[in-house]
Amino acid sequence: MADIPQPLHARLRDTLKAAILDGRLAPGAKLPSESELQAAHGVSRITVRQALGTLQAEGLIVKLHGKGAFVSHPKAAQSLKRLQGLQEAMAGDAHAVSNRRLAWREIRAPAEVARKLGLPAGSAVYHLQTLRYLNREPLSVNHSWLLAALGARLARVDFAQRDLIDVFEHEGGLAIGRADLEIGAGTARTADAKLLRIAAGAPVLEVERIVHDAAGTPVQVEHAVYRADAFRYRLSLQR
Repeated sequence: MADIPQPLHARLRDTLKAAILDGRLAPGAKLPSESELQAAHGVSRITVRQALGTLQAEGLIVKLHGKGAFVSHPKAAQSLKRLQGLQEAMAGDAHAVSNRRLAWREIRAPAEVARKLGLPAGSAVYHLQTLRYLNREPLSVNHSWLLAALGARLARVDFAQRDLIDVFEHEGGLAIGRADLEIGAGTARTADAKLLRIAAGAPVLEVERIVHDAAGTPVQVEHAVYRADAFRYRLSLQR
């Protein structure tokens, strides 16, 4: 029996997908414009947009406002089986992780941060903001608030190639016990979108982490915004 013919948008999708999967379109490569795809494949703009929309939903491309569509980089994945920093988690997967410090100063704790650290309102804390890179591409914007005593001990630490967990244990002299994580979907705010090189309103992964020392005292509150097209968490569950 003859194959059932595919809709035009599905045929274009499969053509582009094959080029991505076999490496003819490498990660980070810019796809032809909608007009160029129309002309090359003899289809309508609606057909092109349907094909690109499907590829974006599958995570194979990312569309940047005003710039076009690009082949996505393979997503990095971090296991949630144990508490570890991203640098440690990526060590065996040939991914290069680095951080750029955007802010590092002593401030008065925002009310919600003070509550989560178990501090009186307005207590002094240290605030660290970093832009994290994975394979030289922006991955996440991270805000951390540390207990004042811990922040003071780390005042001169270079965070560029270090996980905070590692810094806490070595330069900070802490025994880390556990971390509580809350993970959810969100949309990129303008300031974060600019740093992450994505469109404002693009999907992001938002992660809040509260790190406790071995005695159960919270020592850090962190809020991270990840590019949804570049990162995922991996969890194995047993019954």
